[in-house]
Amino acid sequence: METAIKLKPSEQKPWLQFFSEEAKQAVLPKESIYEHMFKINDEHRSDIAIRYFKNTITYGKLLDDIDQAAAAFADLGVKKGDIVTFCSITIPNLVVSLYALNKLGAAAMVLDPRNTCSSIAEFMKNANSRIVVTLTVTAPVKEMVEQLDADYIITYSAADSMSAGFVKWYASYKMRCDVTYNDRVMNWKSFMARGYGKSVEAVPYDEFQLAGIALTGGTTGAPKGVMFTNDGFNAVAMDFRYCGVEYDRSHKFMNIIPAFASYGMVASLHMPLSLGLEMIIIPKFDSDQVGKYIKQYRPQHTLMVPAHYEKLMNSKEMANGYMLDFFITAGSGGDTMNAGLESKLNGFLKERGAMFPLSQGYGMSEVSSAACCSCNGNFRSLSVGYPLLMNTMGIFKPDTTEELDYNEEGEICITGPAVMLGYLNNPEETEKIMIKHPDGKVWIHSGDLGTMDEDGFIFIKGRIKRMIIMFNGHKVFPTFIEDVLGKHRDVISCAVVGVTDRSHAQGKSVHAVVQLKKTNRSQEEVKKELYDLMGAEIESSVIPKTLEFVDSMPHTGMGKIDYLKLAKDYDAKLDEAI
Repeated sequence: METAIKLKPSEQKPWLQFFSEEAKQAVLPKESIYEHMFKINDEHRSDIAIRYFKNTITYGKLLDDIDQAAAAFADLGVKKGDIVTFCSITIPNLVVSLYALNKLGAAAMVLDPRNTCSSIAEFMKNANSRIVVTLTVTAPVKEMVEQLDADYIITYSAADSMSAGFVKWYASYKMRCDVTYNDRVMNWKSFMARGYGKSVEAVPYDEFQLAGIALTGGTTGAPKGVMFTNDGFNAVAMDFRYCGVEYDRSHKFMNIIPAFASYGMVASLHMPLSLGLEMIIIPKFDSDQVGKYIKQYRPQHTLMVPAHYEKLMNSKEMANGYMLDFFITAGSGGDTMNAGLESKLNGFLKERGAMFPLSQGYGMSEVSSAACCSCNGNFRSLSVGYPLLMNTMGIFKPDTTEELDYNEEGEICITGPAVMLGYLNNPEETEKIMIKHPDGKVWIHSGDLGTMDEDGFIFIKGRIKRMIIMFNGHKVFPTFIEDVLGKHRDVISCAVVGVTDRSHAQGKSVHAVVQLKKTNRSQEEVKKELYDLMGAEIESSVIPKTLEFVDSMPHTGMGKIDYLKLAKDYDAKLDEAI
């Protein structure tokens, strides 16, 4: 009698229980992101596509501008396979350009506008990019005009799409650019004029066509260009279309993540537009103003990092019991969340009438942003959710292609149509993260440790890149300690990092950083309580040797806690004291 072969979790796909029969039958359309967005919205041209400050842009206006911009780029010689560089945050001009280039079979490479001119030149050279489009206010425009080896330099302003009035006039004045315009250097208005009255045919869909590039530190920290495909963009849109959330074209999505990040370009830009939502663009997000934004726009959906929700919970706008019953999807991703913070935030949302708990998720640029998520109240504490429809996830023995069983700890790996083409002109790093398994599929090896339960929920146990190795070789995963610290009622935020161990010749010492609420209690009293908490739940050998209080946590441009800066700052303090 033959023994039945037991399927691995990635083959069983227990998470499909959370999807409708319609979702299970859904097929990823073979079309470009331009075609995908156009088909969804062409018959709804009067609906609002973008709300930008006090201005609204309809889908009809957006689609017309995209077509005109495509003709303008074509007039500059842009063709299939070309890469155009953008130094920009998310503004309507960038949205138009992303789809316009895709219509031509070209791609936008979006860089953080805070990059130096030399860095921009290096990225452009690596991409063989001959055109750069830059903001007038933040990018070093004058240097770029003088130093960049570019055929064309196009400038635009965050004020371009503002509605007429004093605010637009003032913003235009503050964001003016002191350069001489000519045939090589042009502003957005002159550029768009090149496409007026012209039309170009959309390039047919290509499975391996490059659709966009965003930079990431990847798993080794060096900046790399992640190459997204049409399928990657559209798979994320499909993931949310069929996740079970009831979207309506009248719903508002608040977009606060910059497009130079994958979550900004794919999950916060293409996804809401592909669902026909009204996308509220906040180009320069001030986390201290998050309460103001939520109260002003009342979005049904948004995607923020845990630090933003902390700010919301403690904002003055929420102080008097302001209700959040309009929230359908309070998406959270991009950073880990400890048990204490999770409990506080979900309690806050429930008290304010939000429909569901936080929709916690997990992903990475290499899979076009989101990979798994908790939807519609399908929630497990400390889980980042279950795989989204188009993704397959599994837990593998580190450095192997051997899949582990449920509740066994290993490396989180992901496969599916959202997997990137690779890192731009970097085959060595690509080969480290994109591994072909015996099943014939290419899997992304995340570098994160976790488990999967019998229902498909993923639990992150520690990021390998954040792992602290002590002098004796003992490995410490900070998230477990942060979970305990976060339970304390006075803790707003906490982080555990590895710092120089001054008592041993090798290894790191475990250091905790804590931000407290303002109370009348002394820090010494709270510190004793924190150590009592840790003593009751954590092995004594890994309890932080040092603990400091800070007024606020440093954050990266994406809103994540800047763990590297915390460690460097503490080491610098000790160096100064010697």
